Amino acid sequence: MTTMNRRNFLATASMTLAAAIAPRAARSADADIVISSIWGSDKPFQKVVDAFNAKKLGVTVTNRFDGDYQSAATKAVASVAAGRPPAMMITGWKFGYFAKRTLGARDLREINATKADAILSNFRSSVLPLVTIDGALIGLPWAMSTPITFINSEMWAAAGLDPKLPENPDSAWLYESARKIDTALKGKHPTYRSPIALSNNEWTSQSFIQNAGGYIIDPDGKLALNSPESVAGMAEYCAPAAEGLWLPVDDKEQTAAFQSGALAICTTSSTAAVTFPFGQGKAITAKFPGLKGHARKMNSGGNFLAVYTKNQEQADASLAFLEFCASKEGQKIWSEVGYLNTSKHDVPLINDFMKPAAAQLADGLTAETIWPGKRGLEGQAVWRKWVSRMLNKETSVADGVKNAHAELAALISA
Repeated sequence: MTTMNRRNFLATASMTLAAAIAPRAARSADADIVISSIWGSDKPFQKVVDAFNAKKLGVTVTNRFDGDYQSAATKAVASVAAGRPPAMMITGWKFGYFAKRTLGARDLREINATKADAILSNFRSSVLPLVTIDGALIGLPWAMSTPITFINSEMWAAAGLDPKLPENPDSAWLYESARKIDTALKGKHPTYRSPIALSNNEWTSQSFIQNAGGYIIDPDGKLALNSPESVAGMAEYCAPAAEGLWLPVDDKEQTAAFQSGALAICTTSSTAAVTFPFGQGKAITAKFPGLKGHARKMNSGGNFLAVYTKNQEQADASLAFLEFCASKEGQKIWSEVGYLNTSKHDVPLINDFMKPAAAQLADGLTAETIWPGKRGLEGQAVWRKWVSRMLNKETSVADGVKNAHAELAALISA
């Protein structure tokens, strides 16, 4: 038998204590993070997750598909109510107020100020206000797109139009071009008309309102839709549909027609540059049309990566993933999707079709409409409904804007 003297006792006690502590430390370092996501495992976001996990940094991330922005946010409401918020969620900018005030999105600086500042230093200062709600930085500015104009150059040429597009096009120029296409191709091409998607109209209509000098939600977060400027912007937005130049259709119909090469003109998300069907030499892109006589004030769409967990270990692990997302390696992987490069890293555009979108980013972009109030999640559907009614001439633009403002005011104040 070994005599248990004081030295042996202390050594044995130290080893026992170390053995007890070591597994706990290992478990702490090996954190599992689940991201509530709008993208499934077949989408490019999974490549970012896989690249991070391959580094084996002691944090494992799982990308869980929870549907579109609204579906994911709705599921998060139930999780938060049950005391089990998602560790992280890909959250649409349009739900920024809702994310902070209702779901409790964390201020990244509250988790770890030093790390948060280092992470956000990778991004352009112009995009940080888009993820700043109530003075809190609630996420990483992750996916950004902006509406631009796509043109089928073959149809454009058939109508005798100049292939050299203006640097800053306006709606008057675009609509006159559409009239010339209508005259030249009527009866010769069954699907030359360029539709307005009814299920994605809140985004492009916001551009027209802003370019007319109005707001849906003003910079102070207050509803400001019912103004002469907003009515003027919406009147210009609805003009080609009223004239029969553009056809209001379902978003799926627009996408199918776009991808088949059947549209002469389409004003839609810059991310469509990835699947633009015509190829080099057959397609042209331009900035989204402004309004003649007004300064351009374009908006953007997309999402931010937000942290919701109240658990410090999970929050710290989430920041580790955000560090990778903000790095040049993470940004380069993500750039393949076709979103704009919001970082300071030198990441090439995926193709030349994206140049007008990059130019709009350089000009400065606002966020898409961020709906306030506890029921702000419903604001998007309400505005879409009224825009569709105006496009389909079920109501006048003046009445449509007035009624939308009244319904949204009741919703937001609830």
